[in-house]
Amino acid sequence: MLNDLDVASMFTDKKMLELIGILKGSGKIRFEKEFCNAIGLKQQNLSRVRKGERHFTPEQIRLACKEYGVDANWIVGEEENTFRKKKV
Repeated sequence: MLNDLDVASMFTDKKMLELIGILKGSGKIRFEKEFCNAIGLKQQNLSRVRKGERHFTPEQIRLACKEYGVDANWIVGEEENTFRKKKV
């Protein structure tokens, strides 16, 4: 049986994997390897995340938000906009 932490980890993993597609689609990255390098994730571990054998760490999520201007609230499902709004 899954606990709340498992469910939260699966949700954030899904959002981080979705983020890779968004970044590729927008031209911010060309290859998954670029994303992995930016967040300190070995590329072979990305497939383990996809299989549910591993989860993104809080530090990797923080680095993705910092590197790509992602709103952390989007990753946890509290915001509709993927990217932080630029301050005027």
